[in-house]
Amino acid sequence: MQLLPKGFNILSKVKERDLPIDFRHIETFVRVASLKSFSKAAEDLFLTQPTVSGHILTLEKLLSIRLFDRTGREVRLTKAGETFNRFALKILTSRKELINSLSEFSQGIRGELSLGASTIPGEYILPKLMGEFKKDYPHFTLSLKIGDTREIIRHILEGFVELGFTGAKMNHPSLQHEKYTEDEIIVVCPPGHPLLRKKRVELRDLMSQPWIIREEGSGTQMVVEKALRKHGKSLQQFHIVMEMGNTSSLKEGVKAGLGLAFISKRAVEDELQRGLLEGICVEGMDSILRPIYIVTYRGRTLSPIGTAFLRFLRKEKR
Repeated sequence: MQLLPKGFNILSKVKERDLPIDFRHIETFVRVASLKSFSKAAEDLFLTQPTVSGHILTLEKLLSIRLFDRTGREVRLTKAGETFNRFALKILTSRKELINSLSEFSQGIRGELSLGASTIPGEYILPKLMGEFKKDYPHFTLSLKIGDTREIIRHILEGFVELGFTGAKMNHPSLQHEKYTEDEIIVVCPPGHPLLRKKRVELRDLMSQPWIIREEGSGTQMVVEKALRKHGKSLQQFHIVMEMGNTSSLKEGVKAGLGLAFISKRAVEDELQRGLLEGICVEGMDSILRPIYIVTYRGRTLSPIGTAFLRFLRKEKR
């Protein structure tokens, strides 16, 4: 058995490679890895693209390895990048948990609660609740990321978001869903639409009309497809003329007479009251109701502020 030379420290080689990696660089790396795009990561982080590229280049120089393969518009993790990504996600999650946990003992440390929500809960439910919660916890920062259901689920799994709010369930062994409230999806049209003059509007009457729909991955679209399947139909059989990325653009498209749309009643309450949009009742079709879920990572301990917000939500629910 070969002995190490006297005075040899096996940690000395590691110390020579101690790396002054900035947390901001790790956050940038993880976001690029998630979005597979430097430009999208820059937009998401409110940075310039050269800054994002500089963060990644700094990491690659410090580590002396290539983390991304840059092919065309999309960037992909190398094998080394995949390894670094696994540990980077753990580092960022642990850092946030540390800060939030210490905040219990010191008012001087400001914790942050990261929330993620699909469009309807994010724009029409959570803002008021967040405002009420902040009255009791003014020293904490609440951040809200709004995206489609699949995007929010990805952020929960990757540790960017502690609590998620979605309008559809995504089956995944690591996710836990708790029903919080309910939303109704209705058919809307512009005032004066010919269908409003009919005494009875049936599903087949709708299918020949031009339609504007949400993008794939939207909770609204998932719930509508499920409701249509009960009648042996699918959105693919409708006359789709346009696809929109968010509820606001969907509403504006209907107002402009571009087509009908399935949309959350919560999102159009003001327009319905002011007569800017009209709802259509469909004969023989039950109300399309969808639950709004609170989504958490199963087995991951919530931070103290996350636990407090969840307790607040359950209280408000009553």
